[in-house]
Amino acid sequence: MNKGMALLGLALLAGCSGATTTEKQSVNLVLDADFTTGTLLLTCRDSSSGSCHVLVAGSGEPVRLSAEKGKTAESATGAAEGARFCAGGAEPQNGCSLTPLRDGEQIYRSSRVKTESK
Repeated sequence: MNKGMALLGLALLAGCSGATTTEKQSVNLVLDADFTTGTLLLTCRDSSSGSCHVLVAGSGEPVRLSAEKGKTAESATGAAEGARFCAGGAEPQNGCSLTPLRDGEQIYRSSRVKTESK
């Protein structure tokens, strides 16, 4: 067997090595709800995307809040008894898994690892 064939064989094997890519998505935020005034405060502690996003539903019109990592955002509406929220490093879509919103401070953390084979 000549060198050219051996190199071609090695190149083909390298292409089929099953290389994988791993992507970690994480978010760490604090929601501070005041049911008396209806205000909602979002503090983005950490996010792999660089920002935190929250969707609050169930207290009238849905409220969306976004804050960059290390920053805070406030809404004058949305915090009420019976409200529910979903959060993440990307803007939540309608149909996301909702969590009950509590009066006072609520810490939310999420982490996902996505691995793809090539």
